[in-house]
Amino acid sequence: MKIDINEKILSQPPRNGKFYLIAIDGRGGAGKTTLTEYIAKLLPEFTILNGDEYFEPAKNTIAFGAFNEERFEREVLEKLRNNEATFTYHPYDWHKKPHLQDKELNITRGIIIERSSSFAFKLDYDLKIWVETPAKLALQRGQERDEMPLEQGYRSWKEVWQPQEDAHFEKYRPLETADIVIDGTMPFDEQLN
Repeated sequence: MKIDINEKILSQPPRNGKFYLIAIDGRGGAGKTTLTEYIAKLLPEFTILNGDEYFEPAKNTIAFGAFNEERFEREVLEKLRNNEATFTYHPYDWHKKPHLQDKELNITRGIIIERSSSFAFKLDYDLKIWVETPAKLALQRGQERDEMPLEQGYRSWKEVWQPQEDAHFEKYRPLETADIVIDGTMPFDEQLN
């Protein structure tokens, strides 16, 4: 049976009294971005924030980058906790110089935060959506989209990203705490409308 996302989110007023907060979480390669694009069509008044905008170069010898959690906390999460609906943040763009540029975020009805580990952001979410995808399939998808050599990409996933994800699962138990669990192996339009 399909879940009506409008009914699920809009049946109650937003917890913060101003705008709705939705988290979309799952493994890297689970299908979070594709799901977010689909939900954006169902909730056209919602702003999208892709957490990968804070993925930056890092001094890691295996992975080519890491999330800048301090900057994300300061520029985005603190503002959302203070119920600020309009603010400027500075996403990292690998293809532009300077890499950090001003970007306006304007929330009208609500915001969808799409990123691995988003359940851990200490926000009072109105809705938490988990994309459940087997680790092997997520790894395959991740490698297909990576721009690094195959062996380096494999090591990055197996030695850096998947262990981080496993620690997140252990601590936050997303399958138990999610309001909606979506099967990342099935078409999203068969699960949500």
